[in-house]
Amino acid sequence: MQKIIVVILIMFGVSNAYTQDLIKEIQKLTLANDSLQKQVIKPLIDSILKLNSAHSIEIAKLNEQLKALEIEKSELNKKIKTLESIVAELNKNKIKVERDNLQAKCDSLIIKVKELENLISAKDKQIAQEKELGQQKSIQEKENGKSEILNQIIQTYNKPLNELIINNTIKSVERDMSIVGDKTVVQQKLLSLQKYYNSEQVLNEKYSEQRVENALTHLKSIEQTELALKLIDKLSKYKLCNDGLKTTIDKILEIDKKFVANDEYTQKTKLNDVLAEIAWYFRNYRFNLIDYPYLSEIVLEIIKLKQKDANTDIAILKEKL
Repeated sequence: MQKIIVVILIMFGVSNAYTQDLIKEIQKLTLANDSLQKQVIKPLIDSILKLNSAHSIEIAKLNEQLKALEIEKSELNKKIKTLESIVAELNKNKIKVERDNLQAKCDSLIIKVKELENLISAKDKQIAQEKELGQQKSIQEKENGKSEILNQIIQTYNKPLNELIINNTIKSVERDMSIVGDKTVVQQKLLSLQKYYNSEQVLNEKYSEQRVENALTHLKSIEQTELALKLIDKLSKYKLCNDGLKTTIDKILEIDKKFVANDEYTQKTKLNDVLAEIAWYFRNYRFNLIDYPYLSEIVLEIIKLKQKDANTDIAILKEKL
């Protein structure tokens, strides 16, 4: 190899001295290359070969282990399938057992329900009988109570008409009329009392000739007791008393026109003049405050207003008559 290189260098005209140096250098590289091949590359290649060989052996072992695991896996899968079949069968049997137990419980409950239904039916009949008996007793008790109340009411009205007028009111009479109904024993007295009280009510209202005439007609159709006759008398004089009060108010209005009170003395003097006219009314018409409630309210209102101020205009009160 070296000789070939020398010949090539001479051919290209390279000097012999330079050629000798180059040859030496090549020799050094060749020695270094041989040393590298022996000390590094060859041992490295040998080591790689050994590793490859060891790795191949390990892979082969692993492949063998893998095959063994695959076989074991297959066997386990077979066992699992077998066990699943067994479990499924057991489940079927368990469900059947549980179903049978539930059916037995259900049958038992159905029997109990039937027994309860029979018991409830018997109780319902008993309750219905008790209710019917209770209603009958209640109706009987009500009838007895109503009869007792009715007898008490009849006894209450088994008194003179005057006494009944004093001790009753229109409301109590109308209440008892609704209870008694058409019982003729006390019906006539109740009707008489109703006529009396309705006639008496006319004196609590503004005078009406028609209402007074109706009241007198009703009163004359009942027993002419002392109180009935007195009420007839008062009603007969209602117009006279009403007109008399109008006249009295006119006289007081004349006083107002002639006399104006502007101090305590004249106030007292004017009030005395007004009261004198009212006293004249009471005396001449024999007016009693209790007998004519509607007129009495007007009279008392006049006195009240004039006591407060003797100059108060009372013309509006005449409009109420």
